[in-house]
Amino acid sequence: MFSPQFNVLTGENGAGKSSVLEALLFLGTLKSFRAVNPQELIARGASCAVVRATALGLGDAPCLLATERCKSSLRLRVNQEPVARVSEFITHLPMLALHAQSDDLLLAGPDHRRRFLDRLAFYLLPDFFGIYAQFNRVLKQRNAALKSRQSTRPWDELFIRHAEPLHSARTEALTALMAVFPAVLSALSPRMSVSASLHPGYSGDSLAEALARSQVREQELRQTLVGPHRSDVIFSTPEGLLKADASRGQIKVFVLALMLAAAQVWREQQSHRAILLFDDFMTELDRKHLPLVFDYLQDFGHQAFFSTVDTHSYPPQFAAQFVVRDGELSSVV
Repeated sequence: MFSPQFNVLTGENGAGKSSVLEALLFLGTLKSFRAVNPQELIARGASCAVVRATALGLGDAPCLLATERCKSSLRLRVNQEPVARVSEFITHLPMLALHAQSDDLLLAGPDHRRRFLDRLAFYLLPDFFGIYAQFNRVLKQRNAALKSRQSTRPWDELFIRHAEPLHSARTEALTALMAVFPAVLSALSPRMSVSASLHPGYSGDSLAEALARSQVREQELRQTLVGPHRSDVIFSTPEGLLKADASRGQIKVFVLALMLAAAQVWREQQSHRAILLFDDFMTELDRKHLPLVFDYLQDFGHQAFFSTVDTHSYPPQFAAQFVVRDGELSSVV
């Protein structure tokens, strides 16, 4: 039904364009760019929300993906077979979304940048999920000890031991991203120059020293205050921090370049073709940058979906067009 390259969804405001993209995003990530509570995805009067699609998964093998989100349960199937682990399900469909809240990647708290970097690493490094899960299990146990006012000493060594591979994996992923990002950014905005560094989540020479320094404060707040769960990606320009100096338009181009660079890394290093979702995102780019973006996308090599109220700003080669009316999707011949 959809083009393997570019698909434009048009329709009146409130017709359901964003809902189509949201359904695609949920199929690939089990998350929404609008709903915070998963129950918000369920239509009024319905007991569950169901999304099904046939996709080219890993190795370009066709697979049927299906999710069923009910109020108190989530069921996943691949080729009609139940899948128990979320990590196994989302492996099949690398997906990235650009929408009204995408600026948060730069402007909001460190958790947004960690999630982006971890998603990049998940599809890039085969053992990343295990590294990430093991660290979080130890972190949970250490926090439980702090909440019950017990000594963290039984967990400190494990915490440090599992923090190192997580930081190393994130560093590897960021290095891979920044190897291609400058060229992507230059194609979209030739005058912008951005560098990146990974803050480890603590200050000083070692995590062990940072834990010792924060011991009293941790006991007061009953949570672990230093470590990879507090890390951050710092983006800078020659003039200073990007988030402090960039204009709104520059932020849009920067976030777009990050997403395109992530998709390029996945394809070059792991042969994963990504799906990108642009929920009315292109309308926020100015006339100077929009042609550069479309020129770059011509040789992009990934599938993309664009929602808009007006297709006139899109080049004619974006031929796969669909109209959404009252939640119903139809092709434009």
